[in-house]
Amino acid sequence: MTDWKPLEDELEQWRNAGIMPRLWWRDDDAQTVTPALERLLALSQNHAVPAHLSVIPDGLGPDLAPRLRDTDYAFVLQHGLRHINHEPKGKPASEVGDTRDLALQKDDLQRGWEMLKTANMPHLLPAFVPPWNRIGDATRLRLPEWGYSFLSAYEGRGDAAPVAGLTHTDAHLDPIRWKHNRVFRGGDKMLAMLLAHLQERRQSDPTGPIGYVTHHLQTGDDIWDFTDELFRRTQGMWTTVPQMQRER
Repeated sequence: MTDWKPLEDELEQWRNAGIMPRLWWRDDDAQTVTPALERLLALSQNHAVPAHLSVIPDGLGPDLAPRLRDTDYAFVLQHGLRHINHEPKGKPASEVGDTRDLALQKDDLQRGWEMLKTANMPHLLPAFVPPWNRIGDATRLRLPEWGYSFLSAYEGRGDAAPVAGLTHTDAHLDPIRWKHNRVFRGGDKMLAMLLAHLQERRQSDPTGPIGYVTHHLQTGDDIWDFTDELFRRTQGMWTTVPQMQRER
């Protein structure tokens, strides 16, 4: 059973200091309405936690936009175009990596953006989430020129140096162990990861957001249950991409 007391103790230190953590939730690979997506949206609604859905444009289901218009807390980010790998064999997978021609990348991203607009996706943000959380340095530098003002990958993957006109806020906590049969890391491991980030933020950067990333199509009951309890214990601490951009 997960021991939540260390989190309670850490949050008490935040309250005693008169500050509050800033958490945000991203979920990847949405394309259509599924039972897993419905479970995600129910969690978002029940706990008033904004869900930032990174949506794959190519193959977008016609049911997704109408469903999201019925929610109060869903935001849409662009997740590449097709979520396919363009890197050569032997290099880490990426749709927008270092080796692909930038003109082809720009064309793909613009086509993907137009697909999302044509579908009338609600709360569509000029935000980009690279598939596999990998983006080439040259691509990242051009995102503002291509119309994007927000980028999110995963902490430690690629350059994170500031780019003018671009808010770069990565995810930090992933409950899935991808290299080990996509199983849950475990509640205590996830809380240890969260506590490390909370302690670092409290001591050096209290306004720095901490990102929690899920993949609803690969999420089992154990992860959903952990997420439900995490949201319950951190009520009111979850922020949105627009808020993070305004407060940058």
